[in-house]
Amino acid sequence: MSEKNKKPSQTIAVLSFLLNIFFVPGVGSLVGGRTVEGIMQLLLSFMAISLFLLKRILIGITIYFIVWVWALVTGILIIKESE
Repeated sequence: MSEKNKKPSQTIAVLSFLLNIFFVPGVGSLVGGRTVEGIMQLLLSFMAISLFLLKRILIGITIYFIVWVWALVTGILIIKESE
């Protein structure tokens, strides 16, 4: 069985969802097996944090919120895949 068709366990799926909620968006996606999405989410999250620290507060918060919602949706999809 190839790794793309491999379903995550229920424990890993819930862990990935919780990591995406309470930690940096993208970490949970990586744990859940969605490598490309996870890396993109991490890069955008760090870009948003950098913008926030460089006094581009509104842009940074907006980008971070969008990436956070995207990570939540990814976490929910990982949970659905594990069922």
